Amino acid sequence: MQSLWHRKQSGNGVIRHSGFGFKKSCEGNFAALFLFWYGHVTGILRGHQKLEAKQKEPDMKLCAHRGLSHACPENTLPAFGAAVALGVDEIEFDLWLSADGVPVVCHDPSVGRTTDGEGIVTEMVWADIQKLDAGVQTGDLWRDVRMPGLEEVLDLAGDQVVLNIHIKNPGPNNRLIEMVCGEIQKRGLLDRAYIAGIDDVLEAARDIDASVMRCCLAGQNTPDLQVDLAVKYDCQRLQFRRALSDEAIQKAKGLGLICNLFWSDESDDALDYAKRGIDVILTNRANLLVETFR
Repeated sequence: MQSLWHRKQSGNGVIRHSGFGFKKSCEGNFAALFLFWYGHVTGILRGHQKLEAKQKEPDMKLCAHRGLSHACPENTLPAFGAAVALGVDEIEFDLWLSADGVPVVCHDPSVGRTTDGEGIVTEMVWADIQKLDAGVQTGDLWRDVRMPGLEEVLDLAGDQVVLNIHIKNPGPNNRLIEMVCGEIQKRGLLDRAYIAGIDDVLEAARDIDASVMRCCLAGQNTPDLQVDLAVKYDCQRLQFRRALSDEAIQKAKGLGLICNLFWSDESDDALDYAKRGIDVILTNRANLLVETFR
């Protein structure tokens, strides 16, 4: 294994691995390492298969929703690393700002569902958030996996895939949006990262740095209105929910908008949406869909 995985212990206890030219990081956890290995091997096999047959399915991209969230603890480095290793086009993750100003990756406002602790993310400090176990709720195999911060996810995947960054709340004085835009600019990710959110996030993101791409989540219950809001906030994308009309898809595409769909976990279902014109499918089961579209 040493020839495939070169291990280096960093100061914060994170094990960093590199193999086949990739540099990835995850907690020192057998399940995470196995998923990385599995992803690399299946990726190589898919590469050989591509040489033998042309892709027959619609040209659609896959976005791993909260990483490989069906198999791994959601919104954690193992989930993102496994998705990258499988060969997805994008990963999606959610951000809140901690009480002491650290961008924290978590879907819910509170940590209770996904960790062994309790508390509201925006009312907690980073030092306390780092003590939480974000893996144990998924099973003992994942014990001691931690909640990551924004910079850790960008270090892991920023140069590997497109980043769908769902900002749940702009933060005091839009501080979280300023920080995300700053990281995107600093790391040269303008062509591979975008901010997703509702009205307050989109408006602030446009005003703070219009060069950072935006994805409209506002008006998702009314697809035609959602297209109009995407135009209002000068978005490059919008993210539909499943209940949408072909007319709304065509209206969006006629305006040059990239159309995401939240969500699909079945190959036939995803294919149907792709044939209707959806460009990017968010999925919790990237390991199942990746074979269909690669």
